[in-house]
Amino acid sequence: MSLKGDFFAYDFEKPYWFLLLLILPLLFWLIYRMNRYKQFGFKYTNTTDKQQTIASVFVLALRMLLHSAKILAFLIFVSILASPIKIESDQPNQNQNGFGIDLIFVLDVSFSMQAMDLKPNRLESAKRVIDDFIQQRSSDRIGLVAYSGEAYSVCYKTTDHNLLRSQLARINGNDLIQGTAIGVGLGTGITQLRGDSTTSKAIILLTDGKNNIGDISPIEAADLAVNEGVRVYTIGVGTNGYAPIPDMSVFGSGIGYSLVEIDEEILNEISNLTGGKYFRATDSKSLKSVIMEIDKIEKKRLNKTQSILPLSTDFSPFLNVLLGLCIVVIIGDTFLFINHE
Repeated sequence: MSLKGDFFAYDFEKPYWFLLLLILPLLFWLIYRMNRYKQFGFKYTNTTDKQQTIASVFVLALRMLLHSAKILAFLIFVSILASPIKIESDQPNQNQNGFGIDLIFVLDVSFSMQAMDLKPNRLESAKRVIDDFIQQRSSDRIGLVAYSGEAYSVCYKTTDHNLLRSQLARINGNDLIQGTAIGVGLGTGITQLRGDSTTSKAIILLTDGKNNIGDISPIEAADLAVNEGVRVYTIGVGTNGYAPIPDMSVFGSGIGYSLVEIDEEILNEISNLTGGKYFRATDSKSLKSVIMEIDKIEKKRLNKTQSILPLSTDFSPFLNVLLGLCIVVIIGDTFLFINHE
């Protein structure tokens, strides 16, 4: 694995060559030793038997510039040994939000997501956190899948985040078959990413229950994700024990209590198989923290991806400077140093 370090606008594959800079004191000493018997100045003939040397502040400045040129030439030479590289100018620049992510939210909208242990309830809390996330990811294609006993694509992955946010605000799950089809929801999300050439593809799946319906199991869907190179982050939403939930019985609306049953074992397995991670969010604040942590994980992953972009190894700027400095040094040593007998 190559090492890298920053130097002006370049990176360096072999920065250990900069250890040579430790010998700079020796270089200063050698320059002093080589020139201590020389006098710096201009020699001219005033008479046939007398020569005079002009010494001035200007001449002293030239002497310092010449020595500085020698030191700078050494620095440039070391930089060339360190293999300077930089990303090609025609490659897209990474902004603070990263680039190249295709991300699908797979959101459980079953009736249990109306539980009020998250404020105002699990579904609305999740929608708010997702909406905040979307607004921070301006450069990525993001899509949304809703599932209950069945699943559908609410919005295909897009950079039109205003459209995505408007679709997110409308979903409630009332028109879907009831149940929790985690496998079907995940599989629907994967279809949005299937065959995509984007190097970074991820799904964030939120649920508050167990898979209890659907033609495809969560593990089968996870295997599909692995084949497509899709990472799946899973989030279990809900407190432990019982949670308050609207009671829509024939006797009128009220408040009942429902047991929280999240299949954490399956959610963990899905994430482990696909290279993602499982999280548990027991309140609105922790749900927001979970989404932010996933955001950080993906940004770090993209920073590593940046290193595989095509790189320029054009040494010409360094070589041109080095050549110019060498010419200056040669001319200075030839015409500006004079020896007195």
